[in-house]
Amino acid sequence: MAARAADARAAGERAARGAAGGGRARDRDGRRRRRGAPSRATRGDGAVRRARPAIALDGANIAWCYSAALHAAFGSRNKQPLSRGVVAALEHEAWARIDADVVAFVPSTYVEGPLHGLADGGSLGVVVPRHVRYLGRGTWRNERLFAEVRRGRVRLVERAGERSADDLTIIDYGRAREARIVSNDRYGDHKMGHGELKKYLKNHLFDYEFVFGTDAKRIREEVGDVASVEVGSAFLPPPPVDEGSETWDQSVHAEGSSRPWARYAKDALWGKQARVKKRRSMGKVVRVQHASSDDLGFPFWAVDDAHIPVEFNPSCKF
Repeated sequence: MAARAADARAAGERAARGAAGGGRARDRDGRRRRRGAPSRATRGDGAVRRARPAIALDGANIAWCYSAALHAAFGSRNKQPLSRGVVAALEHEAWARIDADVVAFVPSTYVEGPLHGLADGGSLGVVVPRHVRYLGRGTWRNERLFAEVRRGRVRLVERAGERSADDLTIIDYGRAREARIVSNDRYGDHKMGHGELKKYLKNHLFDYEFVFGTDAKRIREEVGDVASVEVGSAFLPPPPVDEGSETWDQSVHAEGSSRPWARYAKDALWGKQARVKKRRSMGKVVRVQHASSDDLGFPFWAVDDAHIPVEFNPSCKF
């Protein structure tokens, strides 16, 4: 009797420790699971199935970093978010191999809104026609990203004047799902005073890079001269006849911006800006810009994907 009572007390103490958080998590089959490991479910046939690893892609950061990578690798000067970066990240070969649940969070205005602020948009001079469609009344749509929205691989984030809205959405999603976040943004503004968030991001935030399988010379040889690249409104279908202009007009079809903080010419160009001369007139310094903002060089951002092979390399390994 005394032995049985002692065994019962010991079992009760072990149960109490487990309830208080001192025990190890167990799967439905009763086996121990290390802390932080994905839970496992049982299929109808009795086989154990692990939860799919969750991956959250920072779509805005990736779209911009792809544009920056084109500049670093080939000297591309057009400074706009580009949809190809997001698609390349979604199609990273490792995701299929580990059966990951991958979603990219993208500002809604990158997919639909004014041309200035749209992915692959910017202006009528640099727009990539094969990826966009004019919806009327100054509204445009990026068809490549819209297709990913319909597939469920892209989730739209409404910024509503708050540029950090997509950061917060990604972080909230990541913490709720124990997801790996892929971004070159370190989210420093959101870490301040949040020790728990710092710890989470330390273990779940991973950077990435784009690696190109060609060089600028080869691209130019394959593509030919600038005139053979479909870039700008000249390659768009005619505008709607009921909007007062028979040809594409910036003031009619591309007025306004979802990025009003970046509407100056310098904000649309990667690299060093034009040299500025100073001359004195009546005791004042007058700045004169000598280079046109339209001088963007070879339009690498609009070259067909087949001519610019690229690999998306996140630092998280599986």
